[in-house]
Amino acid sequence: MKISELFELNRTQNELDFVDIDIENDMPLFIDPYFLSIRKDRWSINANRTLESFFQYMLSLFQQGDVERARKNFKFSEPRETCLGLSKYGTKGKSLGQDDATKLFEYILSSGVMEDGLVSQVNDIKIFVDNISHDKISDLTTNIIRKHLIEYTRKQCELYGIKLKKSIATNEYWNTANKCWESSYEDILVINNQAIILVPKSIVCRKRGYFYDSEQYARHFVLNFLVSEEIRLNTSLVKSTRLKNGDVKKSAKKDEVAKKHGAYKKEFLRRFTLEYPEYYQSFKAQAKSKVSSLSSEEIIENYTEDFYMQIIDRLIGDFNSIKSGTKDANKFHEHIIATMNFLFYPSLMDPIKEQEIHGGRKRIDLVYDNAAESGYFFNLSTVKEIPSSFIMVECKNYTKDVANPEIDQLNGRFSPNRGKMGFLVFRSCENENVLIERCRDVYKDNRNLIIPIQDKDFIKILKDMKKDSLERSNAPQEKFLGEITRKIIMS
Repeated sequence: MKISELFELNRTQNELDFVDIDIENDMPLFIDPYFLSIRKDRWSINANRTLESFFQYMLSLFQQGDVERARKNFKFSEPRETCLGLSKYGTKGKSLGQDDATKLFEYILSSGVMEDGLVSQVNDIKIFVDNISHDKISDLTTNIIRKHLIEYTRKQCELYGIKLKKSIATNEYWNTANKCWESSYEDILVINNQAIILVPKSIVCRKRGYFYDSEQYARHFVLNFLVSEEIRLNTSLVKSTRLKNGDVKKSAKKDEVAKKHGAYKKEFLRRFTLEYPEYYQSFKAQAKSKVSSLSSEEIIENYTEDFYMQIIDRLIGDFNSIKSGTKDANKFHEHIIATMNFLFYPSLMDPIKEQEIHGGRKRIDLVYDNAAESGYFFNLSTVKEIPSSFIMVECKNYTKDVANPEIDQLNGRFSPNRGKMGFLVFRSCENENVLIERCRDVYKDNRNLIIPIQDKDFIKILKDMKKDSLERSNAPQEKFLGEITRKIIMS
C-alpha cells in the first residue's frame, strides 16, 4: 500500500513532492551521489555537503595511514526505511548489512583508489571499485544523509497532517560537526512498527538508462579512444572498406576492441584513467547534461494517458468546487500545493507550509526550494538577476479582491538570501490592470517580483496542458509566467 493510500491523501505521484513508496515492496529507485552533487537546490547542496564531509574524512584517514580507524568508521545499517532498492519482492533487498559494509571497505582498500588519488569524491567509487553498483552506493548515501531525509519526512508529514511518533531512536547518520556517526531521538513516521523515511522524488534515479555509470564511461569515452588507437596502429582488428569515390575507410568494432583490452573491467578503467585523466573529466562534464530528475511517469512506470487526464480534470474540478472564504481556506491551500507540485515539478521542490521567518514573528504560507536547471525559474537569477533560492507563495481564499495589504505582506517576506520572487495566489479579481500596476510598483521600487495568479490562470494552464498532452511539456506554464512577468517588469 502506498503512502498516499494509507493516509488517504487523495493525491497522485504527480501532486506529491516525495516518492509515493509502497511500504510492502521496494521500488526500483536509488539515490546517486553524483546526481546529488550537481544539483543546485538548497536541500541537495546541504545533503551533498554531508556526503563530502564523510568521504573527505575517510580520505584523510587513508592519507594518514590510519586504515583501522577508517575501517571502524565504514559501518552501515540496512536502510529499509526508504523502501527503495532492487529487491523483486518485499523491502529486504540487497543492502549494506554489517558484513557487506566490511566487504565494501575491503573492495575499496584492495583497489588502491584512495592512495593513488583516482577517487576524490564519493561518486567516483562506483566507477572504479569492483562489486559496487547503483544499489550499494545508494545504500551508502542513504545512511550518510539519513538526518536530512528524516527532517524532510517531518516537513512533508506536517504539510499533509500525518502524525509522527515522538522521540523515536533513529538509525545512525553522519554528523558533519563532530565527524562521527551518531543517532538521535526524533519525531519519526512509523507504519506497522517500521520507521519510514520519505525521499524527494526529484533526487531519485533508475538504473535503466542512467548515464553516470562505469559501462557508459567505458563505451562512450574509453572505447572511443581505444578504437582510434587501433585504427592509428592499423592492428588486426581494423577492417578496411573501399568507398565509391575510391577512398579507403578504416574501422574497428567497439565490442572486439573492448574484449581485447578488457575495457569494461574496473581494473582497466583505473589504469586507463590514471594515464588519461582528461577522458574521465570529459565523461563527468557530459554526464552533467545527461542526468536529470525522473518524471512522475518514470517513477510510477504504469502511467497512462487516461491517468494523466484524470489528474488534470480533478485539479480543474476542485478549483470550481472549493468555495471562497475562511471555512475552505485550508482546503484551498492544500489544493494549491497539489496544483503547484503538478505544474512546476521538477523546478520547484520541498514545499514547506507556514515557514517562519524573522524569529517566528512572521510566516510565509508556502515556500518552495528552487531546483530549476533551465527555464523560467532558472532564468530568474541567471538572466533577470532576481535572487530566487526560495520561491514564496501566499494563498488568499478571499471572497474579495486582493489589494495593497496583501501585496505588502508578500513584499515584506522577500530578502536577498531567501529570494525576491513569489506568487500571490487568489480566487478572482475584478480589476486585473490595477493589480498588475501594483505589482509593477513593487518591482520598480526594489526589484521584488510578485506574480499574481488566480483560479482562471491555473485552469487555463491545465487546459492547455491537456491539449498538449502528447508532448507532456511545460510550455503552458512557461508561456503564462513569461507573459505576466513581461507585463510587470517591462513597463
